[in-house]
Amino acid sequence: MIIGGVNDLTLSTLIRAGVAAAALFAMALPSHAEAFMQPKGEVILTIDGSVSAEAPAGAYLLDIDALMALPTVAFKTTTIWTEGELTFSGVPLKTLLDLAGASGTIVEAEALNGYMVEVPMADLGDEAPIVAYHIDGAPFSRRDKGPLWIVYPYDSDEKYKSEVTYAYSIWQLQKLTVK
Repeated sequence: MIIGGVNDLTLSTLIRAGVAAAALFAMALPSHAEAFMQPKGEVILTIDGSVSAEAPAGAYLLDIDALMALPTVAFKTTTIWTEGELTFSGVPLKTLLDLAGASGTIVEAEALNGYMVEVPMADLGDEAPIVAYHIDGAPFSRRDKGPLWIVYPYDSDEKYKSEVTYAYSIWQLQKLTVK
């Protein structure tokens, strides 16, 4: 039998090859626990709440090395809080939550000063926002809104230039709680 120009034997072979490739790809992905290595330095971010059961004591504790070992996104943008165009580098927030096995609908972001904001997980894209740990290639201090800042590529799309998005752009980020 021919299906769209592919005979049954070829289709069967393609399906088996696809399953094998998917299995190899899945084996290459780190487990939740492996994605976040045991912190050796100062813990700068805690991820807790509705996360993977593999999380030690119900939370993932990350130092800067753990964050920098994850996939990085960088973009240039201006902000309403800084001067000129800057390059922000960091881990997409969605990637962090996916690796943590997040299973909620809201992520509560908390700053060092206690400021909190709830971000709908449905609003997170694959590339934005990021949890930035570098500005123009260098770490930034608490005095300069660091060491972590949730940043959007504000200049790339008008949807990022809203009061809601600005409210989600929490600096001095210390904790993400999945609800």
